[in-house]
Amino acid sequence: MMPALIDILIIVLLVGTLVYAFILDRRVRALMATLKEMEPMVGAFSSAVDQSAKSVEDLRDLSTKVQRPEPPVQRDTPQPRQAAAEPATAGQSPAQMRAARLKGRSQVHGQAAVQGKSELVRTFFDITKERKE
Repeated sequence: MMPALIDILIIVLLVGTLVYAFILDRRVRALMATLKEMEPMVGAFSSAVDQSAKSVEDLRDLSTKVQRPEPPVQRDTPQPRQAAAEPATAGQSPAQMRAARLKGRSQVHGQAAVQGKSELVRTFFDITKERKE
């Protein structure tokens, strides 16, 4: 009885293995058919990638070869810089040095010169108050 039971178990396992191999074969065949359908598309994509890489490389080479000088900036009236000629005083604060640099510049139409933050804030609130009235 025991040898017959072992033979039946071996036959069942062999049938299970054959069924699994048949299912696996069908799936592999479907995969291969799909890959054959995709082959032209993959080839076109590969050639497009190669062509774009070559184009980028050509553009990079072209940009390093062509070095155009920038045109000079045209100014209406050249003004000499006085602040650059004056030596910086060691005891001045950055705000004082900036004020000294801006002293020689011409004033812009419609712009008021305001010294210090407190004056700026006060002027802002005065203008706002006048607009509301």
